Amino acid sequence: MDRLIFNILMAIVVALTGIIARELIPYIEKKVEEAEEKIRRTQWAWAVDIVEAVVRAVEQTVAEDIHGKDKKDRAILYITRLLRENGISLSSEEISTLIEAAVHTMNENCILAGVGELVDLPDGEPIETE
Repeated sequence: MDRLIFNILMAIVVALTGIIARELIPYIEKKVEEAEEKIRRTQWAWAVDIVEAVVRAVEQTVAEDIHGKDKKDRAILYITRLLRENGISLSSEEISTLIEAAVHTMNENCILAGVGELVDLPDGEPIETE
């Protein structure tokens, strides 16, 4: 009789384990995918913030005789170092695109603010904002 009860309990435990595993594994896989996507989005946001900060810093701190490609190269150097230090990897094309976007935004903000200063575009062509 004890053996029969033990076998019935074991069958119930095995069945419950199978049911739980069948439902739990896809749930865990879904949560892992969501977490990985959230990490990618967060890293991208950090990368955008880093690029924007570096572009502003380079614009404010480099000598007046450095323009265009030289400025962009200096920004790429700083950006690459900061991204590496923060464990974020971007291709050079992604970095270049983010720099272009940051410079465009900075130029738009200068134009909207009516600031009459010279702002360099990444291709080396300065524009007047007034």
